[in-house]
Amino acid sequence: MARHLKIEEPKFADEMTTIQLMNTLNWYHQNKEYKDGIIYIQDYAKKNKIPGRVNTSKSILTLAWVCRLVMNGNNVGEKGIKYIKEHIKDVMQVEVVQILKVDTTPTISIQDRMKEKIAEIAGDLEGAIDDYIKSGYVQTPSAFSIMQNRAKGLHAQRLIEQFKKRRVEFDDVLHTKDSDTKEAYSNFTKPQLKKIIAFCDSIITDAMKIAGEAKVNRKPRKRKLKTADQLIAKVKYCAEFAELKLKSVSPKEIIGAMQLWVYNIKTRKLGCYHAEDAGGFSIKVTTITNYNETKSVQKILRKPNVTLPEVLTGGKVYMRNLIDGIQAVESPLRGRINEDVVLVRIIK
Repeated sequence: MARHLKIEEPKFADEMTTIQLMNTLNWYHQNKEYKDGIIYIQDYAKKNKIPGRVNTSKSILTLAWVCRLVMNGNNVGEKGIKYIKEHIKDVMQVEVVQILKVDTTPTISIQDRMKEKIAEIAGDLEGAIDDYIKSGYVQTPSAFSIMQNRAKGLHAQRLIEQFKKRRVEFDDVLHTKDSDTKEAYSNFTKPQLKKIIAFCDSIITDAMKIAGEAKVNRKPRKRKLKTADQLIAKVKYCAEFAELKLKSVSPKEIIGAMQLWVYNIKTRKLGCYHAEDAGGFSIKVTTITNYNETKSVQKILRKPNVTLPEVLTGGKVYMRNLIDGIQAVESPLRGRINEDVVLVRIIK
């Protein structure tokens, strides 16, 4: 998607400071496209006689912006030059050209075509994020429509990996304590960052749908269904925690449930699992399965004696925002249940 510059590219007479560099990289993320990044790296490589062409399966944008700064005459300092040297050879893919007597027409491999298609779709999705930001977080583009009829199963899998990394990037900014990073992203408020993260989640979810639909239909192997008692036979959990007057629900209730709240008595972390689909949770040995890895998170409680009663009594609408309201660093849940975990509440 085309993006039009309203201001000139940043340029500095003296060696750039860390804050100037972070702000400038953010400017490029907002005003330039993925295809521009490819050109910038290629131009730098050509001038410095670095062979090959840009491997679009790699993460290239930060490298591209630093290369552009150098090509524009900016002084990025020793750290900036070192960053380029450490990353550009990994990004530049050297191709061996075979000269054939009969046919010298270059051919594009299936793998290269796939990489180009992934890069093309990823560029459009990055553009969709920018459009969402420019609309004031009001007009939400459809990630599914961007990928539909273009992305196959393997494309979707690669896009899931790429935008999980993109989500982590914004999530790190949201929770960072580094002053330089905060300054670099000061144009985003915390609610805005949360909206961008949620949009990244929607891209990942839509890509998962496409990946699922692309699976080859084949006759499923018949499996003997296990009973709930068989599924939970080896599950170990904290049945009761007297200090906070907590009692676990039966682990059998986890099977088929849509939401599970857990509390770790050792780490003081409250977590909420969300089911991946309408089939609900299942259990394999001591691990919860079929949960959404992106949405299922946990936070440390400063006052568990205050928060946990709210978990037990809160309505569904209140519970939707409970985790977001806890002032603590968010971390993913891993699905494991052990003797330190209280099964606080289950929502069907």
